[in-house]
Amino acid sequence: MPKNELNNKLNKLKHVQVYNKIFNMIQDGTYSPGMQLPSEPELAGQLNVSRATLRKSLALLQEDHLVKNIRGKGNFIRENSSNLSENGYENRQHPIKTCLTSKITEVELEFRVEVPAEAITASLKQETPVVVIADRWYHTDDGPLAYTLSFIPIELISDAEISLHDTKQLLNFIEEGIYQEGISSHSQSHLGYATSGNFSATKYTLSDHGQFILIQETIFKQEKILMCNKHYVPIEHFELSITSH
Repeated sequence: MPKNELNNKLNKLKHVQVYNKIFNMIQDGTYSPGMQLPSEPELAGQLNVSRATLRKSLALLQEDHLVKNIRGKGNFIRENSSNLSENGYENRQHPIKTCLTSKITEVELEFRVEVPAEAITASLKQETPVVVIADRWYHTDDGPLAYTLSFIPIELISDAEISLHDTKQLLNFIEEGIYQEGISSHSQSHLGYATSGNFSATKYTLSDHGQFILIQETIFKQEKILMCNKHYVPIEHFELSITSH
């Protein structure tokens, strides 16, 4: 192989070499879980590479769940992954708790009771005099990062003996109770790309980039729809794990 061609090939692979250096530093404890990496200029200088090369290496480390970028703060070594069998999407639970890469510190709830518009009735595939429309914002140490919009027939609230005067009871039911056996039997989810997350969330800007994964979730009891959800997660904070058997 001609020398120039070899040099070009090695230069193209330089980001892989830098990846390996940082990987080894993580493995030997130089960078431990939770630790913040030096700033890009400082780290690039330490490794004697350009910032462009370093960014490629960091992107690969993020893809491999070793490094996490926190908006406005920098790059951090990720904590050891928890058991995927508990957190995978194949387990029926709230999708945002499965897919959001940051730990949820608070769920903010607001709701209203309205006569359903035709579009809501079509989604629920049933007639109901009124629906509970619930907004939920998911706060983390990095601020609000995800949002859920829910449509709930009033009959479900009545059957589950939920008091709309008890916000905590309602929140626990739509966050966890609805997914329990005996209340629902299964759910269906459709995942797609959306740019409507920020204006749908209304109160907060969830992403500076405005790019979201939209999870449209329908929860059933046998053939009957119990609840329809639209979950918005910024692409940069979305991660999906599925265990197949």
